[in-house]
Amino acid sequence: MDNAVEIPVLMHWTWSPLGLLLVIPLPSLIGSLLIPGRDFRSMWGQPSLLSGDFALALLVLVLVIGLLFAAAGPLYLGRTTIRMTQRQVTWLSHSVVVIATVTFAAYAVWLGLGVIRGLSPSVLIGALNGEFGVMSTIKNRFLAPVSGVTTWMHLGVLLGPLLILRKRATGKSIAAPLLVLFALAAFRAFFVSERLALVELGAATLVAFLMVRERPPWLLARLPRAIASFALAWGVLVVFFAALEYNRSWLNYYAEQDNDGLLAFAWNRLLGYYATAVNNGVLYGQASPPDYNFASLVPGVSEIPLVAGSSRFRQYELLLESTSNPEFNNISGLTVPLAALGVWGGAAFFGVLAILIVTLARGVRRGSVLSFLTYSVIAIGILELSRIYYYSSSRFLVIALGLVALWLTYPRRRLPTRSVALSPPNLADSTRLSRTLEGA
Repeated sequence: MDNAVEIPVLMHWTWSPLGLLLVIPLPSLIGSLLIPGRDFRSMWGQPSLLSGDFALALLVLVLVIGLLFAAAGPLYLGRTTIRMTQRQVTWLSHSVVVIATVTFAAYAVWLGLGVIRGLSPSVLIGALNGEFGVMSTIKNRFLAPVSGVTTWMHLGVLLGPLLILRKRATGKSIAAPLLVLFALAAFRAFFVSERLALVELGAATLVAFLMVRERPPWLLARLPRAIASFALAWGVLVVFFAALEYNRSWLNYYAEQDNDGLLAFAWNRLLGYYATAVNNGVLYGQASPPDYNFASLVPGVSEIPLVAGSSRFRQYELLLESTSNPEFNNISGLTVPLAALGVWGGAAFFGVLAILIVTLARGVRRGSVLSFLTYSVIAIGILELSRIYYYSSSRFLVIALGLVALWLTYPRRRLPTRSVALSPPNLADSTRLSRTLEGA
């Protein structure tokens, strides 16, 4: 028998499905529902639609999903040890090489074509200096997407968790590839306004990093500190958003229109992206009756012109243009299944999705390498649920294809794992929770 490599893994409540739901989707939804209609229009130029039964159904849906995640806590909360044979470790190293090669090759082609089209250091410096129109030129001309090439850059989201796991399995340094990967994602976020590229990579890598440990970090070990950390996460998000918006929109226009400063502008804009997404979701639901179009829920298919140009979507675009503000056009991920399948059909869909997520979290708790990698990526969709339906995007399709390849090639022979259960968190009793977590 090969010598086993042991990797400690912890599924703590703060990065469990319940914790991910509590950190962004639930507070952003509640915050959106609490904004008065007059303020909604003055801040984002949209009439608020968040006072009807459909909006109430969204809140009930999130609360029910949260209760389901909490009730399933005993199934997935706990620590375990992933035990990998040398053959599986070799597979892991080869997977890193293959996915890194594809990812960085796609970046190289994209940047190379950008240089051929006219991208130069002087252009980038002009963008950094806030020169009018330069950012738009870079995004729409020099670094415009290349069909069949730039799509594969999204595999970098999967590469982050793979590198984290390889580091724990082999001890090899991952600083260089991870630094380059984040630098490229930051480049996309800043110069191409693709903030999600950095958000999804950061989220997947952070979740993977948090899971490979025996005890939770100090900031998350006790309930009060965990709540403070959730608030801190929102603060970090505001600063991150301000840094990306500074040259893109603040310096050229909003600095002269807004007297409250950059951070206040960034907070208003960030909240607007979540609030208007939920508001647009209600509008999307009103565009036409449920058509039971499952194609809008399938990765990549929803972005095919034939599907995107469906009667519902065309009606939604007309309503957005005539009665709302098309500057904010995201549709909340909470509303897409409900609009397509009806309230009860959408609720059933989310019930099945929640069960699949719990199953993956349970797989992590049982020491499954593939569940570990899949959960790290699935976490992005939970965090972004109130803003977009991540799982139907073309970028997730590429990641899903990468996951399928990993599941098909993984050496199936495995060694037994040892797992220790954690009691599910009792949010009403912080003392009991603190002792539970410390005992873990």
